[in-house]
Amino acid sequence: MSKRLRLIGILAVALSVVIVLVILIVSLLGHAPVTKVRAYRLPCDYSDNIKPFGPYVLFYDGVSIHCMSYTGTVRWSFQVGGDAGFAAGESVIAAWTGSTIYVIDKNGNSSYNDNLGESIQFARVGRQYVAAVVGDDTNPTLLVKDHYGAHMDMETDAYRYLMLLDVGFYGKNGEYMWTLAQDIYGTAANTILNTFEVGKMNTGSVSLGEPIAYAVLFENSVLHVINTRKMLAFNYRGTEDTAASVLVYGWKLMASEVPGRGDALILFAPTSQTDSVFDIRELRLITGDDDRQYSLPDTCIGATVWNKNLYAVSADMLYRAATNDNRFTDYELPMETEVTHFIGTLTGGNILVACDNEVYVLTLPSASR
Repeated sequence: MSKRLRLIGILAVALSVVIVLVILIVSLLGHAPVTKVRAYRLPCDYSDNIKPFGPYVLFYDGVSIHCMSYTGTVRWSFQVGGDAGFAAGESVIAAWTGSTIYVIDKNGNSSYNDNLGESIQFARVGRQYVAAVVGDDTNPTLLVKDHYGAHMDMETDAYRYLMLLDVGFYGKNGEYMWTLAQDIYGTAANTILNTFEVGKMNTGSVSLGEPIAYAVLFENSVLHVINTRKMLAFNYRGTEDTAASVLVYGWKLMASEVPGRGDALILFAPTSQTDSVFDIRELRLITGDDDRQYSLPDTCIGATVWNKNLYAVSADMLYRAATNDNRFTDYELPMETEVTHFIGTLTGGNILVACDNEVYVLTLPSASR
């Protein structure tokens, strides 16, 4: 009996040792550096009609909008007709053709479609609302509706003799809206920023001057307006904080990551290096009060930020660096042909690229699994 108990005890100890070793091996493998990039070919040819949509990819083939997973599986298709445009929000799409607008959810269902009576220049969609710019180029009307078509706002007088360049929503629930417009009849070029609380009032109007404003980001209750000279800072009501502006002359915005909490990561590349393919050699990252520059190991065609890491793509390599790293880690790309276009970034840690006409989704490796 004692021998049997002793044997059981030995087996129990041996089993415990095996379990500990297995856990240790799994733990070590789980934190091993990721050394390979996976590539997934998408069933579409490269064009300007391919856009990221959260973790998915949208493609318009001239008749229908298709939503694909990052592996290339078509999740749904929605027919909108010819000569259509579309814009993707976080989980909702605005599509338009002629004077007809569609609001489409992430599952391909339309919650609203209507003829707005005038030709639609473009539309944008937020968490609650959709904005459509209709009418003449220099005398447009801005219409705002919720995702189910209820009328929320309309603005015409604010854009008389102006050309609307872009529209966007901001705030915790997208309850505020900004617009950028260009005064084309003035003696000098002038961009105008308007801010609104949807359905209530125009909260501010600011003349931004001659530098061309081309991007707006919302972070920590601050509206950052990026032009060819500065990154300006405004509050909800459109009042500028001049002390918070940052000089970005000679740099062009490449990508940004705005977390739920903390500072945004705003990535720039030299303007002179973004005008031609395979020419980006430097990057600049602004996050909070930190402003750092990085030298790339090779000339690249595009760059992005994800999960607090910087990524750049060359013809045959992917480069990664954490924000505090002094050097980039390189990963060989698995495609047989060279990358020719950088398209965009998906929220799930993937990027869209093209090798001539072939479109791929590439996984973004981090420092560890």
